[in-house]
Amino acid sequence: MSRKLSTGSSSSFYVQLYQIVDDRFSNQIISWSKTNNNSFIVWDMKRIRTNILLKSSSGVLLGRNLTEFVSKLRSNGFKTVVKGPGELEFSHDDFARGPLMMKKMMVKALSERIERFDAQIKTMKCRIKAKKASLGVENLFQNLRI
Repeated sequence: MSRKLSTGSSSSFYVQLYQIVDDRFSNQIISWSKTNNNSFIVWDMKRIRTNILLKSSSGVLLGRNLTEFVSKLRSNGFKTVVKGPGELEFSHDDFARGPLMMKKMMVKALSERIERFDAQIKTMKCRIKAKKASLGVENLFQNLRI
């Protein structure tokens, strides 16, 4: 692989995908688009599964077959670009050649994860508050029975 980018788990999908697309040794299978800096093309549907998805840890993050791979791309904001038969092109405004764009995408993914985590914390705080109130009411009833 050409460049290694360190990351947290929230953007591992993007990093793994970036490293595969940016790897010049996989250009016959998957590579950056020559006409659009924000997209990549899957040139060989069979070999992406056998040579990339099944032979590395990327299969866990990116999918074990082409259907899972495409599904994960779509769920991470990638759009399919209409091409000729036998080619799949995917684009994403923040996924582009060059480390600066990748950093932007990683920051965005991390921010989204932080927002979800904050929402979970708020939910937990509300549950704790409700539980305390419930326990307070139970204590009042127990004191009244005395």
